[in-house]
Amino acid sequence: MPTPKKIEKVQEISEKIRNAGAVYFSDYLGLNVEQINTLRSELFEQNVSMQVVKNTLILLALKDSGYENIKKEDFLNGPTALIYSDDPVAPAKVITEFRKKLKDLGKPDVKALIFEGELSGREKVDQIAKLPSEDELMGMLLRTLQSPLQDLAGCLQSPMRDLVGALKSLEQEKQ
Repeated sequence: MPTPKKIEKVQEISEKIRNAGAVYFSDYLGLNVEQINTLRSELFEQNVSMQVVKNTLILLALKDSGYENIKKEDFLNGPTALIYSDDPVAPAKVITEFRKKLKDLGKPDVKALIFEGELSGREKVDQIAKLPSEDELMGMLLRTLQSPLQDLAGCLQSPMRDLVGALKSLEQEKQ
């Protein structure tokens, strides 16, 4: 018989899975407490949450979120940390950079991830890490929108600049 606390926990995890831009299922075994805390703080800086949850609760939350065809044997073996974010690229970048720092361990290892509503394997993490973040995309868009306006302003200022230059050269000639 499930306890009310566990039912509430499953509902909380289900809601996070449904609302997140991406959910990463990570194996953290082999990291010491200091390394896990460092990883958590780096994730927190990017507005990413990390939560260690029992695999049975994760499986129930996945089924509750519409992923009924997932079996525990697929990737829910051993300790699992859920990493959630609205920005699906941020966790991949943080995890990839953290793995580079701890290259001898190869941890944290992503078991699977839910990206754009589809369950994918760990090979997708490197592809996602290479994508620009939401902030970088916004910057690119603003630069693209700003460029024609700058060109227009330059064209409109050009005749005035030329006129001022001609008047100054006439003034110098008369002196």
